[in-house]
Amino acid sequence: MIPVRDAAKQKGCSKASVINAIHRGEIDAERFGNAWAIIQNQKYEQWQPGAGYQKAGRARAAKAKKGRK
Repeated sequence: MIPVRDAAKQKGCSKASVINAIHRGEIDAERFGNAWAIIQNQKYEQWQPGAGYQKAGRARAAKAKKGRK
């Protein structure tokens, strides 16, 4: 099992993307209090974050960062 942070880093996406995939049943995980631990199985290995969602998220982050200057 691995923490959500490490799974997100491995897959090149945000922690929110990983947590959303857990809620959709695309990734198996167990909850320990407020934290999730990803079960490294075939389901996890085959899962890839949606490119469209990632692109939109990065665009929002860039816009927010630009607005703070």
